Amino acid sequence: MFLKSELSWDVIIHAEKLDVEGVMLQKAILIRLMDDFAAKKASKDLGYFMAVTTLDKIGEGKVQKHTGHVLFPVEFSCITFKIFRGEILEGVV
Repeated sequence: MFLKSELSWDVIIHAEKLDVEGVMLQKAILIRLMDDFAAKKASKDLGYFMAVTTLDKIGEGKVQKHTGHVLFPVEFSCITFKIFRGEILEGVV
């Protein structure tokens, strides 16, 4: 039913969100990760995405040439919900 998964995604931060202080940058990366996570909703292999539990690693940012945005590789843990064949779910309607 509920699975703990470790994923690696790329997060794109717009140039105006970049700041000299690392705290604001980490906050911008986390907010963008949460937005992308909520928008994706599900995958065939992992099921429905429920929540991000930990942000494990933020990699070195790479500037995209034409847009000026910065792409950060991010590793995080999350909880997913997947129904397996033959599994019985109990619920109230």
